Amino acid sequence: MVKTHKLKVEPMTDESFAPFGQLIDIKDRPADERIISPLAYHADGKTTLSALWQPFQGRTFFQLERHFGVTQSFIQLGGAPAVVAVAEPTDPDDQLAVPHPDQVRAFLIDPEKGFSFRVGTWHSLHRYVLAPPGATFAVINSDPNPSQVVDYQDNYSLAFTDLEIDQNPVRVDLREKFGLIFELSL
Repeated sequence: MVKTHKLKVEPMTDESFAPFGQLIDIKDRPADERIISPLAYHADGKTTLSALWQPFQGRTFFQLERHFGVTQSFIQLGGAPAVVAVAEPTDPDDQLAVPHPDQVRAFLIDPEKGFSFRVGTWHSLHRYVLAPPGATFAVINSDPNPSQVVDYQDNYSLAFTDLEIDQNPVRVDLREKFGLIFELSL
């Protein structure tokens, strides 16, 4: 039987999101001076920019992923409010080092700020849009994109040399470790 693990959605602030990455924002906004603030972006491969449409699909999920060579970044361009779930990086060399459900947090995305994950930060595969029809995001990523996906419902992990093209990821059985889905609670 699949269990439900509820995640209370919290505001995404510099402080609350710091263990997972950084917000893309300008802190000081003087009326008489232009400010350019460098961001901590890293990509092992070629930097890519994509547009992502995320339709409204409800408030439950069962997979997290992490990327090993990029500080993957998102900027909401429009649409309904959305949530992303995250957990701190674990040992990148251990495919069994997946976050315990109690280590997963959910953040309401501030549509006036973007966000970048630290390399290896676990996150939901989707941004969970809270109302129909959906939301649009800009995604800054890397090519190739070595990644890992963990399925908490069916208890397995997949390691990809490149998420976009690897047809034979390394699969590890998590042996009934979790058997759960996450549910976002507002």
